[in-house]
Amino acid sequence: KKGQRYGSGGDSGGSGNDTNSDGGGGGSCFAATERVQLQGGTTVAMPELRVGDRVQVMRADGTFGYDDVVFVPHLKNDVRSVFIEIKTASGRGLTLTPDHLIMAMPCGEESPDARALKRARDIVVGECVVSVSGEDEVVSLAKTQGHGVYSVVTAERSGYIVVNQIVSSSFAFYHELPNHYYHFHRAMHNVLPREVVESELVVAANSFVGKLAVAVLHLFEVFG
Repeated sequence: KKGQRYGSGGDSGGSGNDTNSDGGGGGSCFAATERVQLQGGTTVAMPELRVGDRVQVMRADGTFGYDDVVFVPHLKNDVRSVFIEIKTASGRGLTLTPDHLIMAMPCGEESPDARALKRARDIVVGECVVSVSGEDEVVSLAKTQGHGVYSVVTAERSGYIVVNQIVSSSFAFYHELPNHYYHFHRAMHNVLPREVVESELVVAANSFVGKLAVAVLHLFEVFG
């Protein structure tokens, strides 16, 4: 029903306090099943993306285009995690972790200023997400569990990516801080070989920095 949020009862399930630790602590990402469109029109599943692939993004001005993948924060994995499955009126769907950010807006609002990034757990039935063809009303939310967590960062400085034709952030919890952090990766994209960027050492170091930043930000939320 309209206004229903993940964790508010009914089909969405959960107590409203569920986090990814319920499913094994998978981080905040997209499910392995989710797909992105490459330049040329073909789509690929998130685990198949490589640095240098050109994927669909949304620019800061709201237009769509394609840009290079500059970093893949998660190597292929089988991490167990809790996800929210969002279904829309047009038949689109998106499965992502509860704290991942997705572009949403009140349905019927024509101004781009009405768009805002929201955590998946805060999306409600009856509001709209932003798709490649405009607003798309959310008709159902469900809690699921699965294996495999993935995200992707592109050279597009807005930090917005298109997954399953729906606009999302590359990040969870917060957008601006991690997006600015990844400007370094964007700068290094044409300097470092792909093998270095995709190495286990670089991915592990990046994960450590990310987790440390999230912990610090949470402390500011609690004590600030």
